[in-house]
Amino acid sequence: MPYESSRIRSRFPHALAIPAAIAVTGTVLLLVQWGWGRVLWLDEEMIAINIRDRSFRELAGALSLAQAAPYGWLVIERALLLVFGPGERVLRLVPVLFGIGTLGCAVWVGRRWMTVVGAASLVFLCAMGQWVAFHALELKHYSADICFGLLLPALAARAVERRPDGRLADSRRILAWWIVAALAQWLSNGALFVAPACAIVIVAEELARTGPAAAIRAAAPGGLWLLSFGANYAITLGPALRSDFLRGYWAGSLPPAGAGIVETVRWCLRQIAPLADKPGGSGFGVLFWIVAATGLVAAPAFPTAFRIVFGLVPLSAFLLAAIRLVPMSERLGLWWVPALYVGIAMSAQAAVDLIVSRPSARWGLRVAAGVAAVALLLALGIDLFNRGTIYLALRPYESNHDFDDRAAVGWLSRQRRPGDVWMAPYLTLPAIWWYAAEGSSPAVEASFDDDRSACRTGDLETWVRSGVARRALVYLGFGADLPAPFVETLVARLTALGGVASYRSVQHGHALVVDFQTPSARPLTIPMLTHPEASHTQPRDSGCILIAPARRW
Repeated sequence: MPYESSRIRSRFPHALAIPAAIAVTGTVLLLVQWGWGRVLWLDEEMIAINIRDRSFRELAGALSLAQAAPYGWLVIERALLLVFGPGERVLRLVPVLFGIGTLGCAVWVGRRWMTVVGAASLVFLCAMGQWVAFHALELKHYSADICFGLLLPALAARAVERRPDGRLADSRRILAWWIVAALAQWLSNGALFVAPACAIVIVAEELARTGPAAAIRAAAPGGLWLLSFGANYAITLGPALRSDFLRGYWAGSLPPAGAGIVETVRWCLRQIAPLADKPGGSGFGVLFWIVAATGLVAAPAFPTAFRIVFGLVPLSAFLLAAIRLVPMSERLGLWWVPALYVGIAMSAQAAVDLIVSRPSARWGLRVAAGVAAVALLLALGIDLFNRGTIYLALRPYESNHDFDDRAAVGWLSRQRRPGDVWMAPYLTLPAIWWYAAEGSSPAVEASFDDDRSACRTGDLETWVRSGVARRALVYLGFGADLPAPFVETLVARLTALGGVASYRSVQHGHALVVDFQTPSARPLTIPMLTHPEASHTQPRDSGCILIAPARRW
């Protein structure tokens, strides 16, 4: 049943407004960040290109640029783009709304099952958690994973509650949960992953209370969920699972293939501390998990179903990872983070209840334990605050990952003339395809090979001598995976073959126009272009620069 501490409530009659006030503050922070329309970065550009260039029908199945997202989420994004245009605010509206929805769910969960202390703690964590807030402002579906990772377990706990008159659970609530779960998986992969744990609790509760017939009735609407899952698998999940790139990309977030039970368990245990940092948003490592587990297991005054359903969510994440179905690191693990936040909030509530409990034979010991627990929780809260709130409030508005593709590609677009060709490394091409959509062709990809023998065919010099391009519009943007000498060698070779007509440094990116019809004075480097008046060493010339037509992978 919904629980509220009458002792705290009587002392602070208006305290129940605190969780709502925290939610409003978190909402304002999100809306301020959203309103600035920060430039898209690589991951966002790649999913945005699919949303813009594919029809509603083409969004079903395998996406280009190694992307995957729930079909319903993609449909909503494309509909908004068609109606309001491809601006950053339009594209990020759905993620922000799910972020705000998470805060609303946290307020509801807190007020229904917790004291004001637990409720405020839960809303605070959902508003200020570093990666929860981060992904509410990213053009990805992960904020929906977070939202349904909190909502579906809460609805499951509500579905099996006894009615106020003492009668058994309302079957209409159980049916409603199945319907919500069936629809939610089209908007969120996290809704799919969290559903089995919730369904187990619903059916098990009915079996324990009423018997097999009631359990069968509670499980029967699961047929709707299975039908929805089958269609979702055919349209979205199956193509993603068949992607060699995605399987390889997330392989490091799964136990080694062929690992035995013992090795798999050890692998899972090794993930605990890193997962507290990302996606948990805490630097407390294992202690972060201990605090959450303590609340889920030992905090008093919570219904059994509520405790079990939220406890099963992170356990099911480890199980799905152990059987190599669902990676659980970084952003793919955000769906189980709200369950841990619920556990931490339960611990906070229990700690304060120890302090304000009525005097008894062991009252002093209980107060001391409560004070120690509160001190620990405050330290954890400060850590989350420093990582989350300040990060959210003070992060740069103009760019992400220290690259401003919009400004750099826009500047190059204004320099464009007939006969120009775009040139960029592999991971910078999506910036051109997105921000120079009307003039992104022709474009070539520049790559590096440290073996000079590779220069026999397809090298930069041969490409320039072929006369394919009068000038190259070169953008060196996001490319953390590029070999160290790549940029220096590319710029040196380009500037040895033609003169630099224009150059602009944009944060960590570099945009330059090289005119192959203008003689080169000498090979240059980025520092020479940035500070021509200073003295510089001659550029290193190593390896081979290869040129190939840019193709979407």
